[in-house]
Amino acid sequence: MWDDSIREFIASRIVPGDLLLPMHYPEPEQLDGFQTGFRTHGHSGESLVSSADGAWQPGWYVIAMTGLDDPIFIDETERGSGYPVYTAPHGAGRWDAMAIAPSLAAFTRTLAALAKAEDDPRRFENIIAAEPGLADTFWREVIEERQRSVAEEDLSPSGGDYDPEDYAEGDLIVTDIGPQKLKAVGIISKACGLSLKETLALVAAPEVKAGSGMRIRLRRLQGQLEAVGATVIFRPRASLSDR
Repeated sequence: MWDDSIREFIASRIVPGDLLLPMHYPEPEQLDGFQTGFRTHGHSGESLVSSADGAWQPGWYVIAMTGLDDPIFIDETERGSGYPVYTAPHGAGRWDAMAIAPSLAAFTRTLAALAKAEDDPRRFENIIAAEPGLADTFWREVIEERQRSVAEEDLSPSGGDYDPEDYAEGDLIVTDIGPQKLKAVGIISKACGLSLKETLALVAAPEVKAGSGMRIRLRRLQGQLEAVGATVIFRPRASLSDR
């Protein structure tokens, strides 16, 4: 199953830094174990593979995970086509594969170029446009997420209207984890530097602090959590004069 092209992709471990793209790769000796939760049940070891609509199909193998814990996978039966690359939303109750690249080679080229694009949205978009066969809907979302990220990281008042509230210090509080708990947990885990197990214990509380700092720096994190259905508020810290 694991031919050289797949092993080389995994060994490259390219991480452009965008949540919708690969962030986590299996270790070479853990390729089969990386399929747990997709091909096999994590506790019982029972097979989850089925040819039924919406099920994890027999030929599908996960080769990476996004920052939102969505799988990036290929179909072993499509080796002759260079392994088109797919993703599917985790936690949707069914698996609906979305083709995002016409081949593993094309996907690798795009990731490698994007990893070098730095914070230049125009260059980022041009790289994607230059690679034929990429899925428009998925990659448009990637571009829009990168544009939001760059815009929110520009803290210079000269870049737009100055709002003092943007520079208030405070905490980003999740008051409701929402329907897509696993995705929200993955985002909080990354933001707080916690393991998934630690984060799952954390979100059992009525409120969860997902981040702290300047409000403008927390906007991207707030947007990511709200995008997966979480309810989030910014709670300013009391100044010395208010105490």
